[in-house]
Order: sequence, then C-alpha cells, then structure tokens
Amino acid sequence: MHDNQLTALVGGMDLLKKIHETTQDVYWVIDKDGRFVFVSSSVYQQRGFTPDEVMAEPALESICAEDRARAAVIFSTGLDVISQGLTRLPAGRVRLRQPHKNGSHIWTEVVSEFFFDEEREFKYVLGMSRNIDGLVIAEQEITRLRNELNRARI
Repeated sequence: MHDNQLTALVGGMDLLKKIHETTQDVYWVIDKDGRFVFVSSSVYQQRGFTPDEVMAEPALESICAEDRARAAVIFSTGLDVISQGLTRLPAGRVRLRQPHKNGSHIWTEVVSEFFFDEEREFKYVLGMSRNIDGLVIAEQEITRLRNELNRARI
C-alpha cells in the first residue's frame, strides 16, 4: 500500500469514527444468537446506557416488553428466510419502544439488514435506531385533534 493510500485510509477511518461519535442515531450489530457484538457510544445519549451495559444483555432486552414479541418474530423470520437459501434481504424498518435508564421509554425507528459471508452463511444483522419521540407525539396530537373535530361535528 502506498503512503497516499494509507493516509487516505486512516483519514477515512478517522472521519467514520467522528461521524459515529457525533450522530444521535445508535448503530449496532447483532449476531445469529441475538447478542449485541457492537453498540455505538450514542446509545448513552439516546437511552442513558453505556454500550457495555447494552451489550451485556440479549438484544431483545433492549426493547420494551410490549414490542419484544414483534421484534423476535422479525428476527426469526429473517433467519428462516436465510435458511431457505436467500442471500439478500431488503433492509427492514420497524417502530419499537426502547427502555431508557431513567425508567421511561423512547420510541425508535429501527432500520436493519442481514449480512452474509462469501459462503452465503449468515454473519450478523447491522442496524440503526433513531429516536422518533417527537414524531410519535406529533402523530398522537394529530389523532387527538381529529377525534376532537369529529366529536364537534356530531
């Protein structure tokens, strides 16, 4: 590798590290056993937990109990599809509630994709969780106002 290429590679890695350190979105990787193998440091800002605290628990524990069954079905369906020979699943998108360390919860939009190695064996799920509390609150307010308007029309 030439010095220019090495400098560019190191610079690119430094830029990627800065992006991960400054974003509010949480990036994560889950293995085939449903365990986190990576969680970005932004999880502390989003949910009050350190990456180590999140990785110490099974991935489903990072989802509120009310949404766990749905998340488990999504994960197992992905694994079932993979076992049937499909080597590419489109990125999935789902809304889930996740616990905050302070005892509350936040709404997140989770985007994830399954990845494979050269032998078409499942390797991991790469995902991103974005806080959408503001969006959910706005949607709830719109629903409340629509209902109020409908009652006023009666």
